[in-house]
Amino acid sequence: MNHVQEQQITVSSDADLILLRQMLRQCARTMALTPSQQARVTAAVSEVVRALIHQFSSTTITIHCDDGDRRHALVVECDTEIEAYHRVARQAAVQTAYSLVDEVKVQQSPIGCHLAMKIRAG
Repeated sequence: MNHVQEQQITVSSDADLILLRQMLRQCARTMALTPSQQARVTAAVSEVVRALIHQFSSTTITIHCDDGDRRHALVVECDTEIEAYHRVARQAAVQTAYSLVDEVKVQQSPIGCHLAMKIRAG
C-alpha cells in the first residue's frame, strides 16, 4: 500500500468539483483502495462538497493518508461555519453520503466546525 502526500484544493465551481473527484480517485488508487471503495469515497465527498459550496461560494478540501490505525485510511477534511454545516448535514443526500464512508467526525474549529471523512483500505 502506498502513502499519498497531502493535497489541497479550493472548490468553487463544477469544474473544481470534477478536479476534486479526479484527485480523490487517484489518491484512492495509489492507496490500493478497491474500485468499490474508490467509488464510495468519491461519491460521498462529491455530494458533501457540492452541498457546502451551495451554502458558501467555495470550500478548501484537504486530502491525506492516515497511518495511525493498523489499516491505512484516506482522509478528506474541510472547515466550515457551524450554521452552514448544520444546514448541509440535515440534507438527505448528505446523510446518505456519510453512510458511504467508514467514519465521519465533526469537531469545533476556529472557523466553526471541522469535518473529516475517512475510508479505510482493505
